[in-house]
Amino acid sequence: MGFLGFGRKKRREYVVRANFMDLPEEEWTDDEFDHWLATCPEDEYWAYWEDWSRATVDHPTVRSIRQSVLDLARAAAASSHPQEFGAMMRLKGDTITELVLLPIVQGDAHTILYTHRLPVDRTIRGTLHSHPSPHPYPSDADFEFFESQGVIHVILGSPYGPDDWRAYGHDGQPVSLRVVDG
Repeated sequence: MGFLGFGRKKRREYVVRANFMDLPEEEWTDDEFDHWLATCPEDEYWAYWEDWSRATVDHPTVRSIRQSVLDLARAAAASSHPQEFGAMMRLKGDTITELVLLPIVQGDAHTILYTHRLPVDRTIRGTLHSHPSPHPYPSDADFEFFESQGVIHVILGSPYGPDDWRAYGHDGQPVSLRVVDG
């Protein structure tokens, strides 16, 4: 009597046509596409994923931030001083509408946001943190964080006044935001 379900699985043959790259990408087989991804130059690989990401994932244009969000963030940053304060931000349409608080570790030169504790919520699309110095400009660590978290980032600088903040896109480029009522 034999054992059912045991034994070696038959290996699937992968088929890659020699001239597949001369054909339009829509005519490539899954095997050919996988082969191209595995063998293409690194810059082509990342350019492909960037294009795919922009075509597949919503990358909203953020144009404004509510005054109430800035007021709350400024008060929290002043209260946390000289430690940094950090939070996530919720977007509705093209406007930052609220802060989303989550567990953080604060320090004089860092804020660690426990992003793995975020709820599943596609409206949480940005970050905000303070610098205890008067310079609301990104550090190297900030640039790295921007690339991995959200589409908009706000940095508050001490003394956390109405003009002591700057906004940046996910690529670290400065972004101009309108402050709106609410």
